Amino acid sequence: MPSILTKKQVKTFRADYYVDGKPETLIAHVRYDDKCGNGHNSFAITGDIFQTYRQPGERRIAHKDGQTLWLNGGGCVHDVIAERLPELAKYIKWHLVSADEPMHYVANTVYHASDRDCWGGRKGDVRTYRYNVRVNGNLVFDVEAGDEHKLPDREEAEAMAERVGGEIVPVPWLLHEGKERDLDAARSTAVWPDATDDELTAPDLAEKLKARLPALMAEFQAAVEELGFVF
Repeated sequence: MPSILTKKQVKTFRADYYVDGKPETLIAHVRYDDKCGNGHNSFAITGDIFQTYRQPGERRIAHKDGQTLWLNGGGCVHDVIAERLPELAKYIKWHLVSADEPMHYVANTVYHASDRDCWGGRKGDVRTYRYNVRVNGNLVFDVEAGDEHKLPDREEAEAMAERVGGEIVPVPWLLHEGKERDLDAARSTAVWPDATDDELTAPDLAEKLKARLPALMAEFQAAVEELGFVF
């Protein structure tokens, strides 16, 4: 079922509690709408943390019930929301899921699960080459020695080699740094908390993600409607 585009659809939840003997208030905002104006509804769950006392630099907020509170933090305070409003905990995994799919569903998950850097290489893979030109076994241009005639372009090097009757010698110039796999982040971006390490590191991960998307979005729709929102 296609999602019905909605400009504003938000609910707030409040929890009052004490931290170190001092009162605090959490206001959680749960929304499913097109607040961003990008043409599709997205789900978000965020929170603001307030105190009934003021500390230096804190901003005064007055709520409709007449109580004056002071802003003490907020945003994606999901740990606080799960602790103080446990009824919302099961919805946190849907944060930033849109009517189409989780944000950059395949790309983000594959990136986090892989050991390749943002240029697509593993640690030690060659990212770029420079080129020497060799004639009769002798180097005409030695890029490793810092020769000012560095030839970053293969076609330029081949043209030079042809002019002098030589051959090109590729020299690794920049190496990929790679990265550590972040499988917990991959589980989060895929909204797949029970995914195994083997599933996330399998070569067919992208295909697996696409195959599970219809069922995932059906579960998402059920969660949105359970909250009382129009999907």
